[in-house]
Amino acid sequence: MLPSRLHISRGQALIEILISLAIFSILTHALLTLVTTTYSVNIFNRTRISARHLAQEKIEYIRNMPYENIGTVGGIPSGNIQPAETFSINDIVYTVNTSVIYIDDPFDELTPDDLLPADYKRVSIEIYWEGVDSSGKNPLKMITDISPASIETTLTGGTLSIYVFDANALPVPQADVAIISTGTDPIVNMTIKTNDSGRVILPGAPVCRRACYQIAVSKDGYSSERTYSTEEVDNPAKPILSVLQGEITESSFAIDKVGTINVNSYKDRSSNFETLPGTTFTIRGQKTIGTDSDDNPVYKYQDIFTTDGAGSITLENMEWDNYTIFIDSAVGDISGLNPPPSISLLPESVVNTKMAVSSHSGNSVLISFVNPSGTEIASVSARLYDNAGYEATSSAGAQGYPDFGQVFFPDLQQKIYSLTATLSGYFDYNSNVDSYGYKQQKIILNPI
Repeated sequence: MLPSRLHISRGQALIEILISLAIFSILTHALLTLVTTTYSVNIFNRTRISARHLAQEKIEYIRNMPYENIGTVGGIPSGNIQPAETFSINDIVYTVNTSVIYIDDPFDELTPDDLLPADYKRVSIEIYWEGVDSSGKNPLKMITDISPASIETTLTGGTLSIYVFDANALPVPQADVAIISTGTDPIVNMTIKTNDSGRVILPGAPVCRRACYQIAVSKDGYSSERTYSTEEVDNPAKPILSVLQGEITESSFAIDKVGTINVNSYKDRSSNFETLPGTTFTIRGQKTIGTDSDDNPVYKYQDIFTTDGAGSITLENMEWDNYTIFIDSAVGDISGLNPPPSISLLPESVVNTKMAVSSHSGNSVLISFVNPSGTEIASVSARLYDNAGYEATSSAGAQGYPDFGQVFFPDLQQKIYSLTATLSGYFDYNSNVDSYGYKQQKIILNPI
């Protein structure tokens, strides 16, 4: 019995050793994590203290400048301060961004009631740094207001007012507003962030009577919007701005978080919706940036894509809009599109689109059946016929398929056909359908 007891004793000792090693490893890992975190926090704090000293030195330097010289190169107001500078301290590179704007204090009313809107100047310092413990998206910020030594004087120029809002008409704070004007003296070339109310208000903007101020608004993770010249768009919806002496020039821009559209291409119903790789299509948004010389709309977004070997493609960073998909006749005809007939993309959303493609025919029609709320209806029985003996029938596709709520009639003649649609619980529908080329048509069925 002694060898057996010895074997058990050795097994227990081995288990105890393994447990001890596991506990030791956990404690060692915790200690190393604590040491590493403490070191990282100390380095970050030291770096941030250096950034604070740098910002304080910058502000003191600006405070000792003559008031009339306090401004940035290319800014409003214009001055001798560089808007972006880099400094190296202890092998860490700091980027110092400086902005100076006039402030119209509500104490003595606001423009246009306030005839002297430049009450004082506000200096903003933002310092970023790189490295293991970089500032990331949390730079050190310092703001100071500097008043003139004497009473405020008449300000030359006008006031440029920019408002940035989102898809719900709510203000967008901290959006980047780039302002460029090469037709003013001095030249303006600056980028400034909107305040918490989504606004940028710049008294003292140099006068420009003939459209000089180009504005572009953007923000990380958001869509963008800008002004356009008549060289880009004949009749721009947002033209380049002018500023008149003593007057306010106002303009608003809409941006919001971008979304994603996934497009999958398939063969038609007769091929059981097999995957169709390498399908080239055009996608176009509904928003316009103006019109051309013939008064035709110029769309903000239109591009061409091709699905991959698996019949899919992901379109990222898409602006909220209603998008329409087209394909060239050399590719075929769209015989099903889910959701039809356009893709409604909301901010920060993902839409999955299924597209069925049939061989091209000279004249065809894709009909979508919806209820009064716009929801697709499956299993609608459709009959297309003429007075010369032609007749074709089909049933609207089921949910989940590329032709959900739709019927497709190919190989038609250029003429007007009669259409009858029936479904239990709905009133019968009777109307005419023309088939001159490829057509898409939406029909509303009313419930009984």
